[in-house]
Amino acid sequence: MDQQAKKHLQEEFDASLEEKDQLISVLQTQVLLLKRRLQNGQIGTELPDSNIQSEPQVQSPIEEITTENTVEPGKHNEDSVKTLETLNQRVKRQENLLQRCKEMIQSHKERCAQLTNEKEALQEQLEERLQELEKMKDLQMAEKTKLITQLRDAKDLIEQLEQDKGMVIAETKRQMHETLEMKEEEIAQLRARIKQITTKGEELKEQKEKSERA
Repeated sequence: MDQQAKKHLQEEFDASLEEKDQLISVLQTQVLLLKRRLQNGQIGTELPDSNIQSEPQVQSPIEEITTENTVEPGKHNEDSVKTLETLNQRVKRQENLLQRCKEMIQSHKERCAQLTNEKEALQEQLEERLQELEKMKDLQMAEKTKLITQLRDAKDLIEQLEQDKGMVIAETKRQMHETLEMKEEEIAQLRARIKQITTKGEELKEQKEKSERA
């Protein structure tokens, strides 16, 4: 929005400067015509209304100087002097207006240059911010990629641990089963040994009793 506003303001200044340049050209032409008429002794009899403002606005249209109804030098001397004074005043007003237009154009040019500098400064700041933002995005993307990699590695490690855990449990069960079978076999062997010893003991006891009786 700021760029559009500055662009619109720049266009308005350019249009204003062009308008002022055209106005200066018109004023310069009219001043030149007035001076030539004064030099040639041709003085118009049509004078401006006394109610017209002494300082016309820049935006007001400029009255063209007519060359009709001219009088010969020397005739109506008094009227000619007044007309000459009036024309001199008009020339001065036109020159003053021209000077004001030049000053206004200069002011507009300076303002335009200032706005251009501000625009360039803002554009430079914008570029810097965009570069910083791009760096932050790259950094965040790198961090995000790093975190994703770490999470993936952690997930793989958990799965591997789960597999190892299952294998350990299975191996433990197998070993316990084998151990139980071995113990049961040992117990059976011990029971058989005990039975064998008991039987032999009873036989020896019977033999002893028989010997004592004999």
